[in-house]
Amino acid sequence: MQPERLLTPKEVADWLAVSPAWVLDHASGRRRPYLPSVKLGKAVRFRSEEVNEFIRECARLNGQAA
Repeated sequence: MQPERLLTPKEVADWLAVSPAWVLDHASGRRRPYLPSVKLGKAVRFRSEEVNEFIRECARLNGQAA
């Protein structure tokens, strides 16, 4: 089994069509909704499964079917 590849803030930003700063603000908890992340020293990384869940949750919050 191959280990899961974690995404960088830039990769998540490109996926969500937002800035890397937006991604880091939501991952830090400074902004809502919270974007789950993995902190590795100073590096912040993201699991693709959790980013998908974040998108589904945002769609539910906005009253859209996910």
